[in-house]
Amino acid sequence: MFIGEPYAEFMLEHHPSESRELTRAEALRLLDEEHARGHMHSALFKDALMDRFYAICNCCKCCCGGIETMVRFHSPLMASSGYVAETNAGVCVACGRCVTACPFQARSLGNDRSTRDWDRCMGCGVCIGQCPNQALSLVRDERKGVPLDVDVLS
Repeated sequence: MFIGEPYAEFMLEHHPSESRELTRAEALRLLDEEHARGHMHSALFKDALMDRFYAICNCCKCCCGGIETMVRFHSPLMASSGYVAETNAGVCVACGRCVTACPFQARSLGNDRSTRDWDRCMGCGVCIGQCPNQALSLVRDERKGVPLDVDVLS
């Protein structure tokens, strides 16, 4: 999803059969649908593109080269969200859905609950969206960096 000018305008002009303009409500609905599918939102920045945020990618762990490179080769291609996923041990039933869903292999089962590998957790929230019992939540962790505030960018 390309954001702002000149990026969105370029795509509409040069790829009219593969792109269309979205309302804010449509964009938010699309992001919610992708989250429900277990896809991770990542904001793309590029120094060569006015040093700014220009797109949102909705990555799945099965075909995203960035995620695969991070998991397989431990190469830091993505920045953490500034959050980590925490488990409410009293609510977690150790079903394992979060373990399967986590794109960064940061979740495992142990002691009858889901646990997090702090080094691997990017705070993407995919595990949270897949937990049927709402046993997980994102919490701010200053050691993971400063979160992106999209409202400041728009």
